[in-house]
Amino acid sequence: MEVLKISKDDFRSFVQKKIENSDQRTIGVVKKGSHFAYADLESVEDMQMDYNVTMLPPKKYFQPPKEILLKFKPKDASSYVAVNQCDKIALIGVHYYDLASLFLMDKAFSDGERDEHYMKKRENSVMVGMYPTKYFKYRFAKSVLRDQAYKVADIMLVDMGDDYVVEVVSEKGREYIDGGNFVENKYSLLEIDEAKNKIKDDQRIPVPIELIPEYLVKNHGHKVWEDFGNKCFSCGSCVLVCPTCYCFDVSEEVELSLQNGTRVRTWDGCMLEDFAVCGDGHNFRKEKGARFRHRMFRKGKGLPEKFHSFGCVGCGRCAYSCASDIAGPVKILKYMEDNK
Repeated sequence: MEVLKISKDDFRSFVQKKIENSDQRTIGVVKKGSHFAYADLESVEDMQMDYNVTMLPPKKYFQPPKEILLKFKPKDASSYVAVNQCDKIALIGVHYYDLASLFLMDKAFSDGERDEHYMKKRENSVMVGMYPTKYFKYRFAKSVLRDQAYKVADIMLVDMGDDYVVEVVSEKGREYIDGGNFVENKYSLLEIDEAKNKIKDDQRIPVPIELIPEYLVKNHGHKVWEDFGNKCFSCGSCVLVCPTCYCFDVSEEVELSLQNGTRVRTWDGCMLEDFAVCGDGHNFRKEKGARFRHRMFRKGKGLPEKFHSFGCVGCGRCAYSCASDIAGPVKILKYMEDNK
């Protein structure tokens, strides 16, 4: 891995040139009131590199909230045409835990039957990651992540004050920075490591992640599921903001004229009441406690066993978004530990 540096002023000039001259969409973090969100950059002046967390994760560019999969004319089987809108994009300033979430998403959409809609978008993307520079009280990423971010990033930025250290992770990253004022790194490994770890996480998972699958099985009947489930509004906020939730629904929409239709994929989530309703109307997770337990088992047992990586990246969005203050995995596990 090549390690370079660039001044912050030069980096902003570099991004501005990309916005103006590149055939890629340049996407960065922008301020939305008191919050932050990923959005297309019209000017580098809009770009925020110093932020705590975005409202939604970057998965929205690869698995959009609503996506047309194909178009058709009713009663004409030969009219079905696949639709796959996949512009070239560069995402700048993606925190390492959001990169780690894409490591899991990539596995989910390439395992078995490859999902071309997702994978083509990923292949047409450049990921410029960075380490957080702002504290976020719900974050616990350091206690659940290892090196997953580097399996997704093309470039990693480390804030050194007036400069960024630039870790060039992939050949795609090397090509992306071509033409910028990136020079030889002058910082020591110790200085870089200290900068990466400057922002601390107050929260930590109280159970080692490698033991969580077995721990959950042993606590299948724990009262936490009922206690927390009773407080749940079934709003689905926790799963809809989660960077590793990828469940979806597919429906067909036909115009009032009955001349044209589309097959549409939309986000769905296991905490929503109708998620587990079968064709005959039976809901096999009707109770809120059952849905609450399913979500935690999915993150802590199902995904680790399937993809050999913990299913939560510790971003803290679920805890932040939960009106009942019950969704955070740290809080759930601590409650279980305190009520053995």
